[in-house]
Amino acid sequence: MNHSIIICDSESYNNIDKNNDKIFVFNNSLESNNSLIYNIINYTLNNRAISTCNINFPLNLNPLFWQFLDLSRFLQWIGITVELNIPNSIYRQFSDHLSALDNKLGKSTLEYFQKPASEGKVLGRTPLGYIKDTNGGYKIYEEESLIVKEIFALYVNNNYGLRKIAAHLNNKEIKTRKGNPWNIASLRLILTNPIYMGTYKRYRFTKFSNHQPIIESSIFRKAQDIMISKSPYRKSPKKEFFLLSGLAKCGYCKNSYVGVQKHQYWKTHSSRLNKGSYKYYKCLSNLNENICMSETRSAEKFETNIIDRIILSLPVSNNLSSNIFYNIFQNYSKSHNAKDYSLEHPQSSISELINANFIADNEHQNFITQILNAWKSDTLLTFISNIFTDKWDSIESEEKRLILQLAINHINVYQKRIRVSI
Repeated sequence: MNHSIIICDSESYNNIDKNNDKIFVFNNSLESNNSLIYNIINYTLNNRAISTCNINFPLNLNPLFWQFLDLSRFLQWIGITVELNIPNSIYRQFSDHLSALDNKLGKSTLEYFQKPASEGKVLGRTPLGYIKDTNGGYKIYEEESLIVKEIFALYVNNNYGLRKIAAHLNNKEIKTRKGNPWNIASLRLILTNPIYMGTYKRYRFTKFSNHQPIIESSIFRKAQDIMISKSPYRKSPKKEFFLLSGLAKCGYCKNSYVGVQKHQYWKTHSSRLNKGSYKYYKCLSNLNENICMSETRSAEKFETNIIDRIILSLPVSNNLSSNIFYNIFQNYSKSHNAKDYSLEHPQSSISELINANFIADNEHQNFITQILNAWKSDTLLTFISNIFTDKWDSIESEEKRLILQLAINHINVYQKRIRVSI
């Protein structure tokens, strides 16, 4: 049994020492390489004697270079010792890459404004009621501040709605700063801007008591409460989760099934208004263009059916580990890939990029680590089975969807038939 594997590109294949190791040869087509990545993960997981991976990087700083970096980080994460063969030309090109990043960042809008933003300075136009002082901060402009105070007083104390406030100001021929009549949108911008209670928010910086407020914080917060209670579209809606959106495919048109929620209102014989809410799944082609023959499916019944099928399939699944870890690689190499990391950390060397935690700074990091530990202790099937059979009702919707995304290979829906592969 070999204890190591070799990964290389097609150009360097003839120059490597084979040593009877298992060799995986990549080309420059990233899409076609996905199946090869799956094969590497499958081979590594199913051959626990594999302890070392030798990766021969391409000669150029091309997309395959970044893909190899992500693969290196992933293999190290699952416990494989990675040996890197990086050509000298790559180090020179990478140095040029860092220099280009430095130049780009030096001219970026974000960095340019970060220092004044951290000091609570005026950036761009000041809102109604303020002008820029000699130090670059916010100074109350008394004439305009009276308009702001009147708007809040009418809204909070007099229980005026936005349309009534707009009519009131327009009848008094009070204009916006641009000289326009008042409307709902311009009033909402005033009533929801925390700048008026002295709070500054710009370019990721928040500074409380940054400048003299026009409105007391208690009045501002009351205005927010009123807006939420008065405006249904301003309420923080309950987040409806459709666990299978995008995971199930239509057998007719190959498009995805998505979750839809519909609200219906009706009156009883006694003129009482009733409300009903319905959740269902529908093929995108049917939903958007009405060109598919697929059926609409009740969300509750559809999700229950899929979960039951997964539970039945788990004991006989041969590729569960490979599917889960391949999906982990795909998901996290998209959202936390080495190239993006280099943009966020422009001083990082190649070795620092490789050694960066593959799943760091992710909200599901602890859960993904549990999956890894379960695989290492040879209890992954038990771990996943317990989630579906014992813990399903107690875990959060985000975690449910995550485990479905990782475990499911595909769901095919055609007429009355549903085929689930994990």
